[in-house]
Amino acid sequence: MAIEDTKVLKMVTTQAQAQELLDEGWQLLGLFDRRDGNDQYAEYHLGRAAQSNGSTGVFLPKRMQK
Repeated sequence: MAIEDTKVLKMVTTQAQAQELLDEGWQLLGLFDRRDGNDQYAEYHLGRAAQSNGSTGVFLPKRMQK
């Protein structure tokens, strides 16, 4: 996916959340090492092209689409 095709961005902080989004077709745009005082954690930045799941304009995870 070209960066100009990215229409939806999401940031998560756990590997499990990132993996779930990757499994749903999201693209990993960046992985960043963050510090907050003595705490250190990763930020996963993901993106995807716009995909409507109905007329409401709400984006649902695949597990919730039926």
